[in-house]
Amino acid sequence: MNPNGKAAGVLDTPATASKKQCSASVSIAEKIGNPEKKDYAALQTRFALLGRTLTRSHHIHDGRISYVVTRRGCAYYFTHPHDVQAHLSAIGSRS
Repeated sequence: MNPNGKAAGVLDTPATASKKQCSASVSIAEKIGNPEKKDYAALQTRFALLGRTLTRSHHIHDGRISYVVTRRGCAYYFTHPHDVQAHLSAIGSRS
């Protein structure tokens, strides 16, 4: 045995093998979830209950996000989430 009390040839466990994860290495999104993704999924569900499909497009060239609500071949285009919410409120009140 060596002076540290370990048998020869036995290596220390590497620090990366630790099961405990430092809280600093966990992103905020992982801690609280992604609220934007959850809000979008909730909107999709609400539109689906009314027989419509909500899709979101990310424009690479300028970073904009646009929304499209479709039903029976008709499409409604929106550039802001609050416009999508207003459309949902309008069609929800007619149903």
